[in-house]
Order: sequence, then C-alpha cells, then structure tokens
Amino acid sequence: MRKKSIALFLIIGITLLVSLAGCKSKKAEEDNKKPVGKVDEKSETSIEDDKEKIMQEFRNMVKSHNEPMILVKFIDENIEKMQEKDAVEMIKSLEEVQEEYLEKYTEQLFTKDYQMELISLSGIPQSSEGQDKDGNYENLFFDEAKTKEIKNGNLKELMEKIIKGKYKLINMEGSFYPIVDYEALKSYDKYLSDEIKDYLEIKSMDSNVPTMLDAELLISFDELAERIIKTEEHIIKYPEGIKYEELLRLYGVYLKFYLQGSDNTPIYDNETKIIKDEVLSSYKKVAGMRNAVTPETVSKYIDIIEENQNIIDNNVLSKITELYNSAIAKLEEHK
Repeated sequence: MRKKSIALFLIIGITLLVSLAGCKSKKAEEDNKKPVGKVDEKSETSIEDDKEKIMQEFRNMVKSHNEPMILVKFIDENIEKMQEKDAVEMIKSLEEVQEEYLEKYTEQLFTKDYQMELISLSGIPQSSEGQDKDGNYENLFFDEAKTKEIKNGNLKELMEKIIKGKYKLINMEGSFYPIVDYEALKSYDKYLSDEIKDYLEIKSMDSNVPTMLDAELLISFDELAERIIKTEEHIIKYPEGIKYEELLRLYGVYLKFYLQGSDNTPIYDNETKIIKDEVLSSYKKVAGMRNAVTPETVSKYIDIIEENQNIIDNNVLSKITELYNSAIAKLEEHK
C-alpha cells in the first residue's frame, strides 16, 4: 500500500512537472513572438524615419545652394538606402543645381589665364574646332586625367569641383566650357525609375557627342534621326513624365535641325541647291517606319521636296514651320 502511494505521488509529480514545463514553453513561445513583432515594427518605423531624415537633410542642402560636388558626395553615401521615388528626387534636384552652377563655373573658367593652361594641357590649338576630320571626338573634351598636371592651385581646385560635380569640359572655338555629364549620371541607373533611366540615356547622347556645335552638325543625319525617334518614343511612353516638357522641346530642336540642316551643315549642295544624297536617303529610311509622328512628318516633307524636283529653296523651307507645328501637336495629343 505504501509503495502504491509513493508511485502515485511520483506520477502526480511528473505530471505536474510536464504540465508546468508545457505552460512555461507555451508562455515562452508567446513571449518570444510578442517582443519580436514589436521590435520588427519599431525597426521598420525607425528605418522610414531615417530615410525621411536623409531626404530632409538633402532638401535643406539644395535650398542652401550647396555646390553639385557636395550633393554628389551626399547622394553617393545615401542613395542605396532610399526608395526609388526618393532617388529620383535626388537626381532631379542634382540636375537642377548643376544647371544653376553652369554659368558660375563658366565665368570662373574665363578668369586669369585658366583657359590658356587648359588649352596647353589638352594639346588643342586655339583655332581647333574640336573634331578631327575623320570624326574622332577625343579632342572635343578635356581629359580629366590632365587635371593632376594643372599648376595653378585655384584652377586645379575649380576643376576638381567641376569633375566631382559630374560635369565635363567641352572645347568650343578654342575655349573650354562646362556641360553636365549625363553619362556620369547614368551610374545611378539601378536606383532610378525606367522613365528617368531612359531620360538620362537620351541626354547622354548629346553630352557624349553634341548634335550641333558652332552651327555644324557633328553627327550623321541617320544618327540624328535615331535621337529624334528615341525622344519621340519616350514622350509617347511617358505622357505624364516629369521630363515631358523638356524632352518635347528637345524633340522640336532635333526635328528642325533634321528638316532644315544648319548654316554650316546644309541639307543641299551649295551650288546646285539639290538635296544631298545622304540626307534624302536618311529621310526615306525614317519615312519607311510605321506608327510614329516623325515618319509621317518626314514622308510629307519628301513629297514637298520631290514636287520641287529635289531642289531646296524657300518654297520647300517655308513648309518646315507647318510640318514642325503639326508634329508637336500630334505628340501633345498623347498627353
């Protein structure tokens, strides 16, 4: 009888221990879940707060008129932490500040003997137009590697600001001018929306090789046609895009150059006034494309030219304004 009592006591004891252990385990499990949830929620809130603090700091830097190189440094340190919309705002604001500083940097580059030293280092004669006869553009831009060879301390400091601010120097009529280096801005592509990536791609074409320089077309008419079509595609694809108006203006500039040429790159032979073969060939390629505004516009222009026996005179050139206005109006219909 005593053995039974002891056994019963042990069984009850073990049962209580198991039960208590189960309760403790369950309670611990619940306790573990509860704090983790709170920590995660708090962590997410903290991350969002940090992002907002970063954006507010960046906006304050922009309002305080910090130079582009300062903004670039801040962007480089923080853009990977940001959401896409914030990254887009950063690059958009940077570009606006870059545009604001263009005139200031240009003025500074023309002080003292800065231009003479830059030209000397570049090896380009003052009379050079920047482009070689064979279409080589390597002398069109100042070689950034030459910056370390600059002897004037103030000029070297200015050049470092310019380069770190994502500009490049272009040679125009024997002098160097700063332009925004859109190819350099493409380094942020992985953080940006498709719209802005496409925009930077379009703008980089001109910053890599300008369409026009000193009233001369630097690229072929086929290459210009490619830029027109890419710009049109962007405008149609992003009718509410943040760069819509800017690209519509750029499209208009491209289209006018394409249809009428320029003072130093006419679309016709100077003696006969007959349209150049390369130009007419390019027009026909574009006209053969389908479902786009530019091909329709160019097709109408070809008809006008052929009706005038391929002679480019005021009778033909006077039609360009009407064709231009019609093309812009049709693009705006997509908005």
